[in-house]
Amino acid sequence: MPLTARLNGTRLISVDLTPEAFEALRGEAGLQMTCCEAGARVKRSVRGLPFFAHAARGACEYAGESDLHVHAKAEVLRAAREAGWAADVEVRGHTPGGQAWRADVLCERGRSRVAFEVQRSGVTLADLHARQATYRQSGVRGLWLMRTRERDLQRAQPWQADTPALYLTEARTVPALGLTLPEFVHAALGGHLTLFPARERAVDLDVQQEPARCPACTRTHYRVRAVRVRVPASPDVQVVIPGTQGGVGEWLSAAQWWPDRFVTWPTGRTRLYRCPTCGLFLSASRFQPKWLKADDGAARFSVGRRGVYLTAAQHDWVVQSAGQVWTYWSLLDP
Repeated sequence: MPLTARLNGTRLISVDLTPEAFEALRGEAGLQMTCCEAGARVKRSVRGLPFFAHAARGACEYAGESDLHVHAKAEVLRAAREAGWAADVEVRGHTPGGQAWRADVLCERGRSRVAFEVQRSGVTLADLHARQATYRQSGVRGLWLMRTRERDLQRAQPWQADTPALYLTEARTVPALGLTLPEFVHAALGGHLTLFPARERAVDLDVQQEPARCPACTRTHYRVRAVRVRVPASPDVQVVIPGTQGGVGEWLSAAQWWPDRFVTWPTGRTRLYRCPTCGLFLSASRFQPKWLKADDGAARFSVGRRGVYLTAAQHDWVVQSAGQVWTYWSLLDP
């Protein structure tokens, strides 16, 4: 369901035409699709949105776009223009090396270029990253709105900085931020969104731990079940690092936020680990992932630190180990 067509060399955008001008195109023999130059005809969605359809069935990949897709493109286009950006739909471009791309909505202001992509059909992360790399080579910041991979997009992901993607509902809302699609476009283009954890911003840390006493050196250490990194002003914005993540115990101990010694919860059939003080091999019980559920209360965490500033290395370790989630700058700078 594309929004663009061409008539006698003139490119038309259906949602930019008056109802009278759009209806006047019915039966126009010279009307062509911009996606494949096939014959085009005018149609309206069940909600009354004007769009162009292929006059005959063919092999064009854009012939099967959904109602959600066309409405989302129209909403992004309008919202971007309302935000003061020059915006166009179904824009074609090439990388400096000649690789072609086509943006659902391309927004431009000054030297900034942002492409919004609405992805309803299934796509692998490898394909997503490859398409994002194509945008990057062209100096375009790609932003993906996905109807798939809901579970993945609800969790923190380490690739969000390179390939920003958020889940989009059928009602065209972005639940991760509690925004409608137009509100999301305004927030994104207005520079109001960021990824958490962010560099040089305070965080709250909660460590869920289990004490263990070494029989050899008699020193007590703590096996880490989970670490939560939270926004101080909004504790619901968080990333969770499981205790089985390699190096989490060493990360906590090296940071010197606590005088205690921490160790990563051991994995594998034997579940053996070394005492961080004397190096004796010890055994831990089976790790229980249910402790990591988001609805677990903070009371289950044994120790916490508030207003901690991560070093660049500590920040990078969190991002690589647990990923990042989208939030608002205002929550990081209350």
